Amino acid sequence: MGSAVELVEIKTNMAMVVAKSVPDRPGIAAELFSHLGSGGFNILMIAESKLTENRADISFALEDKYVTKAVEHLKGLASLDNPEFIVKHEMGMLTVYGKKLSREMGIAGKVFSLLAQEAINIEMISTSFSSISVLIEEPYLKPARNLISKEFELDV
Repeated sequence: MGSAVELVEIKTNMAMVVAKSVPDRPGIAAELFSHLGSGGFNILMIAESKLTENRADISFALEDKYVTKAVEHLKGLASLDNPEFIVKHEMGMLTVYGKKLSREMGIAGKVFSLLAQEAINIEMISTSFSSISVLIEEPYLKPARNLISKEFELDV
């Protein structure tokens, strides 16, 4: 029986945006991402962190070449209550795929441990039944892919 991990892919030239302290209420994420969608921006990863009872940070990742226009587009959305936008450039996404990923315990922990051993900080995480994606600084993408591929005995 083979490993649950079948493939490791990377995507370069990404950026992360954090909309700081937006109102935390039903529909705010729908408004934010519908507004981005109507502007033609493709969002590849999303995370939300609740700060207080009424405020939250919403982070998302997209191709770096669109980040300035995306932030400007969001500044016109009054319902966000004029948040501060923090942008981090030179990011990349590493994705681990496997059809059996959700049935084998400990894969996410193993991937995160491998990254930690190399002092690679994870900025954002997204998972599904068949994938684990992390947003990390772009210079670490290829070494991270090589490390994970070696650990799970995959060709690079």
